[in-house]
Amino acid sequence: MRSTFFDRPLEYQLLTAKEEWLQGEPIAGKLTIRNMNEEKVVTSTVDVLLAYGNFKKVKAGVENCWEVLHRENIQKDLSLDGNQQLTFEWRFNLPSDAPITDKSGSMFLLFGGEDVLDRGGRLDVPTKMMELLQSFLQTFSTQFQFVQKSPKYKDGWTEVQLDPPIGSREFPNLEHVMCYLRMVDENLELKYRCKIKTLKKDGESMKVRGKSLEIIQTLTTDDYLQTSGFPNRSRFREVIEIALSEAKPTVVF
Repeated sequence: MRSTFFDRPLEYQLLTAKEEWLQGEPIAGKLTIRNMNEEKVVTSTVDVLLAYGNFKKVKAGVENCWEVLHRENIQKDLSLDGNQQLTFEWRFNLPSDAPITDKSGSMFLLFGGEDVLDRGGRLDVPTKMMELLQSFLQTFSTQFQFVQKSPKYKDGWTEVQLDPPIGSREFPNLEHVMCYLRMVDENLELKYRCKIKTLKKDGESMKVRGKSLEIIQTLTTDDYLQTSGFPNRSRFREVIEIALSEAKPTVVF
């Protein structure tokens, strides 16, 4: 992908080899800077930033709308002679808990001089869940027949709604599970919020009410990876069963 930004007399052009990334993957590219003036130009710094932005806030130009996740300094005190052009290569890793791209926002590459946050170039970085998280959710869907809704980014987690199969005898009182996933210091952190129908006494009668149940789990590399390095789906099934056992009813209605 390519994006060009003019900060006269300088032209910045950012180029990446890919158009889509997974959490934790390397991201690399080139930044070309051209002096369109006949005279020498000096700029104090050139940076490439990785930042998360809410689409509505970015479009509206809201002040301080960027959450900076990484700053890559390309060059300090860059001097360009008249009509000179320089190209710099850059590379860094996306955070393993990087925000995924959803309907509300995405990560962007911001590039330019010292005012890059206010008036720099930008290039969106479409990002999906890392393969490990995808494998965990596939286990949830294939082994337990839960229906997966579109993932979202929420408060530092990847959030996915999972609905039990229609007419489930095993989970008749379970409306849905909100599953939250993220990688922190090589640990897979999981949080399940189960919405369950319960019976509550209301005067002389019983009424159906909803309640939420939260289960938290943390898996280390020994838990979530096989010795071959592939995701340990057997272990995924075990921890999902443990979490769902908390949502099984004592009374069916």
